[in-house]
Amino acid sequence: MNLSTASRTYQLMTRIFDPRSATEPFLPAAGEKGPLPLRDPQQPFPRATPESQGISSDHIRRFLEELGRGGDLFMQDVLILRRGQVLCGASYDSQVLTAPKHTFSACKSVTALAVGLLVDDGILRLDDKVADLFEDLATAAVRRRLKNMSVEDLLTMRSSVLFGEAEAMSEADWVRAFLNSSLKGEPGAEFHYNSLNTYMLSAIVCRKTGKGLLAFLEERLFGPMGITDVLWEKCPMGIEKGGWGLYIRPEDMAKLGQLVLDNGNWKGRQLISREFIQAATAAHASPPPSLGDFDYGYQIWVGRKANTFLFNGMLGQNVLGFRDSGILLVTNAGADTDYQESRYFEIVDRYFGGQFPDALPEDPQAAQRLRETVEALSAYHQPALPLDGRAEPFLHLSFEAEDPRAAAVGLMPVSLQALHNNYTAGLSSIAVSVRGELPELIYREKTATYRLPVGLGKPQITQLEMNGDVYQVAASGRFTHDEEERPVFYIKLAFLETPSIRIIKLILTPEGLLLRQTETPGVPYVFKKLRRAADAALYKPLLMLALGGAEEDYLRYKTLQLVSPEVFFRPLQ
Repeated sequence: MNLSTASRTYQLMTRIFDPRSATEPFLPAAGEKGPLPLRDPQQPFPRATPESQGISSDHIRRFLEELGRGGDLFMQDVLILRRGQVLCGASYDSQVLTAPKHTFSACKSVTALAVGLLVDDGILRLDDKVADLFEDLATAAVRRRLKNMSVEDLLTMRSSVLFGEAEAMSEADWVRAFLNSSLKGEPGAEFHYNSLNTYMLSAIVCRKTGKGLLAFLEERLFGPMGITDVLWEKCPMGIEKGGWGLYIRPEDMAKLGQLVLDNGNWKGRQLISREFIQAATAAHASPPPSLGDFDYGYQIWVGRKANTFLFNGMLGQNVLGFRDSGILLVTNAGADTDYQESRYFEIVDRYFGGQFPDALPEDPQAAQRLRETVEALSAYHQPALPLDGRAEPFLHLSFEAEDPRAAAVGLMPVSLQALHNNYTAGLSSIAVSVRGELPELIYREKTATYRLPVGLGKPQITQLEMNGDVYQVAASGRFTHDEEERPVFYIKLAFLETPSIRIIKLILTPEGLLLRQTETPGVPYVFKKLRRAADAALYKPLLMLALGGAEEDYLRYKTLQLVSPEVFFRPLQ
């Protein structure tokens, strides 16, 4: 990290963690996330009973139930396939399987498929040097420093470049910053996970094809496979991020997993060569065991002990293929994990790591139990509840924020604000009214007003525009009381295309309204990130400057300030 990048990163961290003022970003908000429709995929997989594919319906039912127990996995949706047929699809709570999901680093594997197409076409070689591919941007000093860095080093996370996602939040030209970054060691020597390696692969696809990564994939893969309604976020220079930022439906993501499981073949058509897929799913680097029980291929994780491959994104976005049995699992979640350290992988191995017969006798009773479980997991199968007297204290009242901490509070989860460079201007007032037969939350920020009908029992989905980005938000809530018998309106907002959930508690007091707001992933996840940064020589000085300290208790306090604020409101006369 050079001095100018370090300075901007420090300044941005200072702004994000300051509860007295709205965050002023270095880069203008792109407003590139348009509306993504909630609808079924084109060219869906055929459906089959679990028994017809050698798996008991009760086995799958118990698996789904275990994923939902404990609360630490924050599971959102699950698809289970065998031999190219969907055996079960389930969504949890307010989630829906029709929403294109932000896959985070799981899309790195998709970027690798684009590279494979270029290799198959003969217009890119794995031993091509990165400095040669960006000859117009590579100074003599860059060419000396990166002379041994190849495309394969990017694919295997062995570039050793230090310019990463945190620094990219305050930089406009990521390619130039990557090329001019310092190195952690010799390129090609050690595994060092960095999403900007994948971004550079996206930039290479752009240079080699004359079109963006998404346009290239739509032509060569997405179109033939019926993958639609896809969005891929771009860097400030207009290049798809590559290593994150892909929104895609779970079943469409399953198609890409099935393509790898079938060695590049889709419905009898060889879209990518068997040779590249086999190379991509072979181990080329050994990540530390703390990340999980997988080695690393070409942007695809490879099982160390089992014949498996994995597309993996932080917080629980996974496409896991079992080559021996032909089973494919696609999941989305909002857990506090980055790699494969989650207990999800132990559960999956226990249920699907063994051998299965070709078929079992049909079991209508077990199939019915599975259907009932899938319905019970989804809040949309719950009855809508009517407004009752508990809502009365909140209705038709408005409250204005006098608390200075409201300057940094917004409806969008903080994690999404930072990820999308889309920051709130601060909260100004809150009101609760009635729309139809539902309570409506009116959440006014300084530059926007958001109106959300809140489902009681059954969630209500509303499309919200936030500084040019559009989100599908499922709102559910209940009226209750706290331990002091104060009226409480509890509201949960699921940002359906993301792992993020905003929790709002409105508490009526004799003096006014107390807002308690939090999110998942939330305090545990952000605190873990800060603790890890405080232990790193590169980032600890930044934390000391930006936050005013790096002690554990102080970091926890700053995390709570940021992610779980409390704001007091006075009633408007």
